[in-house]
Amino acid sequence: MRSIKEIFVIGYGPSSSHTMGPANACEYILKEYKDIKSITVTLFGSLALTGKGHLTDYIIDLKFKDIKHKVLFDSKTETKHPNTMEFEVTTDEGTYKETIVSIGGGTIVTKHNYDEIGKEVYPHRSLKEILAFCDKNNLSLKDYVKKYEEADIYQYLKACKDQIISAIDSGLAKEGTLPGPLKVQRKAKEMMANLQNDDPAEIMAISAFAVAEENASGNIIVIAPTCGSAGVFGGILGYFRKKGYSEDAIIDSLMVAGLIGILAKTNACVSGAEAGCQAEIGVACAMGAAAIANIKGLNNEHIARAAEIALEHSLGLTCDPVQGYVQIPCIERCAVYALKAKNAAKLATLIPSSGNKIGFDESLKTMYETGKDLSSGYRETGKKGLGEIFK
Repeated sequence: MRSIKEIFVIGYGPSSSHTMGPANACEYILKEYKDIKSITVTLFGSLALTGKGHLTDYIIDLKFKDIKHKVLFDSKTETKHPNTMEFEVTTDEGTYKETIVSIGGGTIVTKHNYDEIGKEVYPHRSLKEILAFCDKNNLSLKDYVKKYEEADIYQYLKACKDQIISAIDSGLAKEGTLPGPLKVQRKAKEMMANLQNDDPAEIMAISAFAVAEENASGNIIVIAPTCGSAGVFGGILGYFRKKGYSEDAIIDSLMVAGLIGILAKTNACVSGAEAGCQAEIGVACAMGAAAIANIKGLNNEHIARAAEIALEHSLGLTCDPVQGYVQIPCIERCAVYALKAKNAAKLATLIPSSGNKIGFDESLKTMYETGKDLSSGYRETGKKGLGEIFK
């Protein structure tokens, strides 16, 4: 199982698979090929169908600004993965074609790193195995992460924590209209101004809006585990800040959340184009529930149960962004699922251990199988659901 650094990544919104992934692909091409004369980029599947709304062509233009290039949208040709890109690169020595896949969370698969994508940091692949190991060795889940990650994991997550807080504050300070034809108004600043009390749960919801609006604007956020779900952890860190938790406690909780996220990415996926929004917001909710359970001092069993409750009750969630923009229903959904994460952590303490028959691993497998069964119209294509109904 890979490093949790894949789960929390600082970058530009609005989409980890449709913006950050293509940006990383462009940077790879620029390093791989010298003396480039021209580049043609063909986007397939979900990238072709929602790339405009996700600013895919914008980020490609930005990366290739000094090179003659064009971007083509091919929504008809079928590919094995819905986030497939083909780069036709012309240099002084000839013309070369290379296929790159964006698998979610900003991660790309190229001809060089295909085998490295599965490079393991952790020796276990399921939460059940991890819990058994921790029980045998008297480890908490955060200690398990510290045992296997590199020594810089604390500082890495501190930088992520600081950027999430920065995105909250930036989002709360801005007003106006989000990019694109939907003309969605920013709401976080007004929501905070209208706040009648200091309820941490309300701060959580407003903070989620703030970060989700920053993401929708293409500003710097932290994927968790994707850009579209970044607002969930905006809400959770806004809640942590309001509650006055220490920096060490917050970073320890991000470690536990990252463990849940990398389990999902390793054994299923975190891409709406592959498995619908349950793979993005659903996984973010499970991560958030685990983080909240950890910061409240719950044991490994309760943390695992909180993550399972959150994911199980996100099953079937579709990804149907209106006109391909990460705005409707994405922004509001981040706030809803931040609150849901808090409730899942609370519920985990109320349900007796004897009543817990479904584990996180089973819910994760179900999520992935459900995602494969979803019509492509509900997997980040904008063809069904709100994407079809609301024009």
